[in-house]
Amino acid sequence: MHQRTRIALLLSVAMTAGLAHADEDDTRRLLNQIDRSVIERERSHLVDETPPGVDPTTQIVLDGTTYQVNNTLEDLEPAIYVSMNRRQWVRMEGFLRKYQQLFGHDPAVVLLAEGLLAREGRDYSTATRKLEAALQANPDHARARLELARVYFEDNQSREASRMFEQVSTSGIPDEIRPVIEGFQGALHERDAWHGSLSLGMGYNSNINQANGKTLVSEVCFPEFGCFPTSRTMPDPIRSASMVYDLTLSRRWQLAGHHNALVRGIGYGKFFRQHKEGSETDDAVHFDENTGILYAGYNYLSALDDVSITPLFEHNYGNRHSRYQALGLRAEWKRNITERAQIGINAQRKHINFKARESVYFDDYDENQFGLFGSYMLNASTAVYGGLNYTRQQKPQATASSKEYMANLGLYHMFDAGISVNATALYRSLRHDAEDAFLGGRRQDRQRILILNVGMPRFAFKGITPNLYLKRTLNNSSIDWAYEYQQTEVALKFEKSF
Repeated sequence: MHQRTRIALLLSVAMTAGLAHADEDDTRRLLNQIDRSVIERERSHLVDETPPGVDPTTQIVLDGTTYQVNNTLEDLEPAIYVSMNRRQWVRMEGFLRKYQQLFGHDPAVVLLAEGLLAREGRDYSTATRKLEAALQANPDHARARLELARVYFEDNQSREASRMFEQVSTSGIPDEIRPVIEGFQGALHERDAWHGSLSLGMGYNSNINQANGKTLVSEVCFPEFGCFPTSRTMPDPIRSASMVYDLTLSRRWQLAGHHNALVRGIGYGKFFRQHKEGSETDDAVHFDENTGILYAGYNYLSALDDVSITPLFEHNYGNRHSRYQALGLRAEWKRNITERAQIGINAQRKHINFKARESVYFDDYDENQFGLFGSYMLNASTAVYGGLNYTRQQKPQATASSKEYMANLGLYHMFDAGISVNATALYRSLRHDAEDAFLGGRRQDRQRILILNVGMPRFAFKGITPNLYLKRTLNNSSIDWAYEYQQTEVALKFEKSF
């Protein structure tokens, strides 16, 4: 084979290794999709309701009329329940202080009110303790039993919540409350079940080989023979229609209390119609790409914290063979700092082991990642999110080792018409450790990515939802002739959740 062709093929193989950037973006997207879908499916079972108690028509303020509450047990106890039902926590706390000072007050009512105040303040350990004490003080207190079941549910103690809701459902509750209980029971069943999704679609990619067709002209000089011109030409971009897919699967098993076993699996890939470069020999490069990742390990889950430590196994298949396998460990912590805001950190380490022809061109290496992220719900249908990520690849050669910094910012909105829009902007900076004489310098890339997902649940048919995916990538590089490229991806996917 001609030397120029060998160089072009070597660079083509090197660039296909760069597709791992897209893999990380897809991995992050699918892991977020798993978390979001589980929460949405749970919430779909819950029923808006007014908690049981005294007759809700006996309000403190009704149709603009204020009713006087005297400092007696007969007035204060109903006032506490009415404030409880109206979720007027400041007013209820004032009534509670007066009620506690009166001789003959019901300790179970005090503990119930204190438990709900603790729950409102997101102090779930105190809320649980107070409500358990209220039930011990009065085992027949149906309201205390229901509120304790609710706190167990919100605090992700599923087995305890299931047992308590079962007791409530068999205790002769009013008919109007039964749909509420059944909603919680349905959500608990959803929480303990397998969850997954499968998405298939057709698309178009303007540059499947991430090429630019540029030519570098330079001179090679020898002391005795002088200088000779030489050129290196990169392949032209290859446009192609494509078939794309992704799938997710997850389940959590409660071990005890907040402690769980967690399994999550994701897979995604692309198959291109114009799918190869080179001749019909072993040196031909095919641009299909398939990645599967399995996470299995420990998870701590409460109302406020979500901590997971999961070993991972990753397999990548492309160019018609297994390209690499990876073993590693991922740790993640998410904190709900308010009902609207969440922050989190994650860290991951994995060892990449190249297979087949990739092992000829690349050495195995270690990759370390560290990330910060956060999200905020502006309202019930709009959220903003963003994050920072650092990736360190340590390879035997300093010229191949690199540091990467990534920042992303996004906006999600669900329109009343049944259309959702999820827009994300990413900026990625890549810097290699040392200069590469063959390439002509130290590689430093600046990458900008815009991603738009348009979900169309309004047009769902038999549980299959269409989604439009658009992605635009601009990659600028200090070694522009080899690594600079532009790419546009469009796909129409049809997703089924189960």
